[in-house]
This record gives sequence, C-alpha cells and structure tokens, in this order.
Amino acid sequence: MAHINLLPWREAQRARKQKEYLTILGCVGGLTLGLVLAFNMLVGHWQEQQRERNQFMQSEIAKLDQQIAEIRRFKEQKANLMRRIEVIETLQQRRHLPVQVMNELARVMVPGVYLTRLQVQDGRVQVEGYCESNNHLANMMREVEQARWLASPKVQQIVASDKNENYLGRQHAFKLELTVLSEGEGPLKDEQHLAALGGTR
Repeated sequence: MAHINLLPWREAQRARKQKEYLTILGCVGGLTLGLVLAFNMLVGHWQEQQRERNQFMQSEIAKLDQQIAEIRRFKEQKANLMRRIEVIETLQQRRHLPVQVMNELARVMVPGVYLTRLQVQDGRVQVEGYCESNNHLANMMREVEQARWLASPKVQQIVASDKNENYLGRQHAFKLELTVLSEGEGPLKDEQHLAALGGTR
C-alpha cells in the first residue's frame, strides 16, 4: 500500500489560513482606524460648528447689550426732556401768577381794610395794613378762604392803635400771611366753572 505524505498540504493550508487571518485583522484594523479618523473629523466638525455658534451668540449678545445701552440713554434723554418740559410749563404758569395774585387780592378786599405793604415769596404772600375793626379783617379772611388763587390766611400780628394818634379808619394794624395756589385750584374755580357752564346754556 502506498503512503501519502500530507505534511506539505497541511503546512500550505496553515500558511493560507494565517494569511487570511492577517488579512482580516488588517482589514478590521484599517476599518477601525478609518472609523476613528472619521469620528474624530466629525467631532472636530461639530466643535467648529459649536465655536461658530458661540461666536455668533456672543456677537448677538454684544449687539443686544449695545441696543440696551442705547435704550437706556434714550430713556434718560426722555426723562431729562420731560423734566425740562415740566420746568418750562411751570415757569409759563407762574409767569402769570403775580398778575393773578394781584387780581385776587383786589377781589378779596373788603371795605374797612387797607393794605400798606405786600411781599410775595416762596409761594406765600405777606400782607401788612390797617383795618377799622377785627370784623373787617375777618370778612377779608373769609373771602380769601373762598378764593381761587389764595388760601390759608393766617394772622401774624394785629395791634390796636390809639385812635387819637391815627385818623379814622386806621385803628388796627395787622400782618397777614396768605398761601398762593399756583394752579388756581381754590373753591372759586368750581364756582367760575359752573358759572361758565350756566352761561353757555
């Protein structure tokens, strides 16, 4: 019976399998390396996109901060302008106030009361004069309480003079303080308004 030597075939088969294994291992290693490189490139792309988003957000935030600062400046300018307008309106209203006060004083004067001195300062009127009696001064104070531009009459001083040293009608010297209503909001304002409404009917 003839003997067949299988050793060379086995060696060749072993070499072939080893070569196949190394080929598969190389393919797997190459594929793994490719995947790792691709993943790194993808992550780098994501990071670059995120950096661009962050830069865009920072740029937009800077623009918003600038707009907010401008809005604050506009609000401050508006507030300053409104204050100036209020000051101008107040000055315009007060420009006619002395005339209104003088007209009101003439209206509240009653017979038997005479003024000798008048001073307007800080929203108050200091009045000095003479009256024939305390009742005459009281009547004038009641007129002031009903006035439109004057209010809160306060007697600072009243002195009974010697009749022999003063002519008739100058028997009591007084000092009176009145409050000026810069807006003309006294009781007479309502009466004048009602009278105006009645006149239009």
